[in-house]
Amino acid sequence: MIVVRRALAAACLALVVVIAVQQAHDAIATPGRGLDFGPLRDAALALVHGASIYTNPRFVYPPTAAVALLPLSIGSAGAEVDAWIVACTVAVALSGLLSIAPWRRGEWWLVAVLAAGLMVKSDALTDSLWIANVSLLLAPVAVGVLLLYEAGHWRAGSALLVVSLLIKPLLIPLILLPLLRGQWRAILGAALGGCVLLAAAILLVPGGGHFFSVLRFLENGGTLTRGAAVYNVSIRGLAQRLDEATWGSVARLAVLAATAALAFRWARRPPVRGDIAAMGTLLLLALLLAGSLSEDHYLLVAAPCLLCALALWDRFAALLVALPGIVLFAFPIRYLGNVATSPADLQVRFVLAELLLAAAPAIFIARARGRRNVRPTAPFI
Repeated sequence: MIVVRRALAAACLALVVVIAVQQAHDAIATPGRGLDFGPLRDAALALVHGASIYTNPRFVYPPTAAVALLPLSIGSAGAEVDAWIVACTVAVALSGLLSIAPWRRGEWWLVAVLAAGLMVKSDALTDSLWIANVSLLLAPVAVGVLLLYEAGHWRAGSALLVVSLLIKPLLIPLILLPLLRGQWRAILGAALGGCVLLAAAILLVPGGGHFFSVLRFLENGGTLTRGAAVYNVSIRGLAQRLDEATWGSVARLAVLAATAALAFRWARRPPVRGDIAAMGTLLLLALLLAGSLSEDHYLLVAAPCLLCALALWDRFAALLVALPGIVLFAFPIRYLGNVATSPADLQVRFVLAELLLAAAPAIFIARARGRRNVRPTAPFI
């Protein structure tokens, strides 16, 4: 029996590796690959030559990101973008593996491999890997932060979170978790260090002061406005494409109000195993839905967070609630006759996926009453 299990594990892992290699190969072969990688390299090169890191207007990250990404200025652009795409593929697979790490029941390793396969085979990765956005590298970081918080390692989790924010502030809603749980010292200590580094970068990095204009630019939707709004998979982007600003604003306010009410409830009741991961997932998805800007690859960060929450809840009913959103996010619908592959159809599909994925943690938080025994969860496999 042990031999059979090991053989099954090896076969499943080999399949995931094959899928990951194929995804990376297809992305590398895509014309115009590295669309979002180019600005990162340009910022690093500009920093080396003492020019403004915002010379390329598509670089919309904190000045600390340009410093951290200085190694991108070394070597040829083609080789670097290919290596970056491979690293993004590995990061997405790793986020799936880590998300199931807390389960530790039965053949959990097989479930972890399947989760990794779900992530690397997902339509969201197929559609966005060639872009080579830094968000993909944040997927395992998001899961790591949630697992550290679940294990009670608030300082370590906060430090990891703040480091990620200095590269790209995508995970900024997770700052609310320690604040709502009364872990002020942990997050404030890390945030203070991050603010010092960011302030130094703004003052010392060439063009660093332009960062405030970048923030305003992103608040207005970045480049995904008007005709390009179809690629913005937030409620705002969908409403702008349909020219329905009023109902879009109402829907965004409804998402924020519901999330705020659930966060208030979550902060007041006794802790439940998995509720930190649930609340963190809900906060992330609320940002994607109600924020000014969201792209399909952001789902590759939120989805493993939801898988992590599901692993901690260990309830089949929770999986059933999350399943529709997981299918919309991951299932290769194009294999069933190229359904929902136009930009407009994909926008509707991914906005709906965000709503359905958010429903599972929202229902869990609303129904949980703090009756389950809470034990620290080991953060790693």
